[in-house]
Amino acid sequence: MKNTPIKSLVIPFAAAAALMLAGCTESPSETAKDVSEARQEAAEDSNEAREDRSEEVAKANEDVADAKHDVMHSDDGEMKKLTAAEAEAMTEKAKADFDVATTDAEGRLNIATEKCDALSGVDKDACVSTANATFAADKAAATATRDAALVRAGHHD
Repeated sequence: MKNTPIKSLVIPFAAAAALMLAGCTESPSETAKDVSEARQEAAEDSNEAREDRSEEVAKANEDVADAKHDVMHSDDGEMKKLTAAEAEAMTEKAKADFDVATTDAEGRLNIATEKCDALSGVDKDACVSTANATFAADKAAATATRDAALVRAGHHD
């Protein structure tokens, strides 16, 4: 039988391939651990982004308060400074809000992709694709919100 040597080579390769594919998925406990770590990291990153936002907005609000004080004790030239300070505060808030939104979206993406590791083949591909699409939509929404706020700040009179 001429086909016997080929069959004897194909079967071990097929078995090895099956074992390798079986090793591509994580165990449920590994996935749960990875998801938990991703959630913790996402929460820490989000908290840090929120703290940064608070600091930036507080500083911008101080600048506005200073400009308001100057307006109350000065002439019309100070009103322009107040308007500029308000516009700058709006800009800083828009940027800080964008940073928080994208940090949150990245955290959700990391959690989702960790969950995808429990799957294999087309199921995993679909899971990762969905996670990436959701991230892209979240980031697009954050970008649109930021850009609209920046336009409002640019037209603040």
